[in-house]
Amino acid sequence: MKHADVRRITVRLARHTCGTLLAFPKIAQAILWHSQISMTMDVYTHAVGDSEREAVGMLAELLEDPLIG
Repeated sequence: MKHADVRRITVRLARHTCGTLLAFPKIAQAILWHSQISMTMDVYTHAVGDSEREAVGMLAELLEDPLIG
């Protein structure tokens, strides 16, 4: 963590962060004024495809490179 300059967090804080990220669809529903979460999820969310996974993998490799990070 020191090498990456990342602060240490507790498992409890990680759980709260995860819960917050998982709540984004409900937040989007409220912002878009949808009465049903299904409208938000069906119309405004998309599954991640192979190309997105590949791009994220490439980004992860770059971030792990000691010359960059």
